[in-house]
Amino acid sequence: MGHPLRVRADVTIEVCNREFLNISCNDGEVILVDEALYGRMRLGRCVQRSLGYVDCQADVLEHVEVLCSGRQHCAHRMPDDSIYSTHPCPPDVTSYLEITYRCLHG
Repeated sequence: MGHPLRVRADVTIEVCNREFLNISCNDGEVILVDEALYGRMRLGRCVQRSLGYVDCQADVLEHVEVLCSGRQHCAHRMPDDSIYSTHPCPPDVTSYLEITYRCLHG
């Protein structure tokens, strides 16, 4: 019988345009990305004024899973070309990446 799977609580982070996505888990843990959205989901650290465009978004979970899930560390400049190409919002407003992930120990 194996050890029971221990899961840390979900963490949600904003990665602004041209910032690095930089997440990591403790030794013996790996990242599991639960949700990844690119756009202007809400006002916050990356979007401080709506400019009439909030709540335009693209689901980029599959792409971010390839980059990060199953790894202990994940660091990439955002948005990369694949995420940027989704263009969920008008091109003259800045979008950001929002990721919800957890660390699994097993």
